[in-house]
Amino acid sequence: AARAVACASGGVTAGAEMVRWAGCRGLVVVGALALCPRSTRSGSSIQDDERLLYSDGHWHRAQRKHIDFSTACGYTNEPELQQGCQLEQRLSTAWSTDSARTRDKQVLLGLFYGTGGGLGYWRATDNWSEATDPCWDHWYGVTCDEHGRVIYLELADNGLRGAMPSNLGDLTSLIKLDLSTTAPEYHSHENKFKNVLTGKISSMAACPRIEEIEISGNQIEALPDDLWRNAPTLRHLSANHNLLTALPKYLLKFAKLHTLELGHNKIQDAFPADFGKLTNMRFLQLEYNDLRGTIGMDILGMRRMRAMDLSHNPRLGGEIPKDIIVQWTEQEYISILNTTISGYLSSLCLDVPFCWKFMYDTHKDLTWATAADVPDIVQITLTLARKAAADKALAASR
Repeated sequence: AARAVACASGGVTAGAEMVRWAGCRGLVVVGALALCPRSTRSGSSIQDDERLLYSDGHWHRAQRKHIDFSTACGYTNEPELQQGCQLEQRLSTAWSTDSARTRDKQVLLGLFYGTGGGLGYWRATDNWSEATDPCWDHWYGVTCDEHGRVIYLELADNGLRGAMPSNLGDLTSLIKLDLSTTAPEYHSHENKFKNVLTGKISSMAACPRIEEIEISGNQIEALPDDLWRNAPTLRHLSANHNLLTALPKYLLKFAKLHTLELGHNKIQDAFPADFGKLTNMRFLQLEYNDLRGTIGMDILGMRRMRAMDLSHNPRLGGEIPKDIIVQWTEQEYISILNTTISGYLSSLCLDVPFCWKFMYDTHKDLTWATAADVPDIVQITLTLARKAAADKALAASR
């Protein structure tokens, strides 16, 4: 049986961005295999701590797809690697002429030359060369799986500049794409290697395994029109600080979406009722846009929500249902500053940048909630008040 051992880490909020530490919330030991439920890779932004409670074993078995090429060398059964991972095997005709691997390498080289890598703009170019192999020679930012296919492309803050390549969708085994800029400056010093990618992201429909897309801090103007085709697997979409003008189409289809960060863009869409159907949503950032329309009772469906930021959308109205106080049990804060949202929660939260849960779940008498739903702090306060009143009455009667 699996046993959970406490690990360090957690999450903190800094400004309008949610900063997630790379540590593990709970280490699961299954036999001799140790798994971090938050992620199989320390750099991932997806939190999988909930898998301890909901997993039936399928999630753990599915993690094999994340094992990198070097780690898999001990058990790989690729027909082209009959002698195991001996370096000479990469020179074999069977390996080097495989069409899928050849295509992956050509896509990566196109990205390299098309975004300034060949001109010396990139911060790190370790082993990137037409004469080397992305997997065997460990190209910087590239991770391959046991079959020699690219599964992670992570080039954050690496000085990429220019138009987004039109063929990234040809990396058909891709699980994570990270071409982001983490911040334009650090401690008043310019981030000299920020990525500045422009244009539109091409279709990723041929990437049936994609789980994370992180392109924040660029000048991207549009997401793929058919991004909904990736809905069965996509869990994290972050495109803060870009030039987007629209939300992804057919949000209803994104049932596995865990994190949606589209703050600081130019989105002018109406607030969609489909949000309530995204029952796995944990982090929603749509601040500093031009969202319109009204919020309704539909959002109650996002019961696992932890942080929701809708601030600085002046034309966004409606009412956040007060039932989130008891139904969103994992909620940490909401932000609705500089909106026209009304109602009970608005009266408590509209004038603060971040309205933490303790700022709104201990107000009012909560007569609309059942006793079991009332937060413990309220019950404790009421108990102390009743005891104080009884003690005072008893003292007066003596």
